[in-house]
Amino acid sequence: MNTPESAIRAYFNGLNGSDAEGTAATFAADGSLMAEEAPTATGHEQLRQFFTGLFKAVSFGRELHIDRILEEGDLATAQTHTTGTLTMLEPDTTIELVSRELFVLRKTGSGWRIADYMFNHPQRAAS
Repeated sequence: MNTPESAIRAYFNGLNGSDAEGTAATFAADGSLMAEEAPTATGHEQLRQFFTGLFKAVSFGRELHIDRILEEGDLATAQTHTTGTLTMLEPDTTIELVSRELFVLRKTGSGWRIADYMFNHPQRAAS
């Protein structure tokens, strides 16, 4: 993950592939995820647990759109939005979903990693 954008793309590749380990690995060791209606998950172990539980319940088909990346030294912020689907595995229900995301990224010895991530759903399409 040599750029902030490549770190974000790796996150969504993991998410779309239901890969809990790979998704958690896109975060810095002390990285945090602030998901809607869920406690903040901080650190690789909590992130792994969060994604493992999430992928038991849902699958994703998200398409990433980069709106803006600001990079200064070893820190970067990114505003993105995603479109596509979220499928509830039980019952098998798929909805179209638009999300907007805010990433704070930090350059580490192993490349760019997500330091903090938060998202919301400004609008939900009819299923």
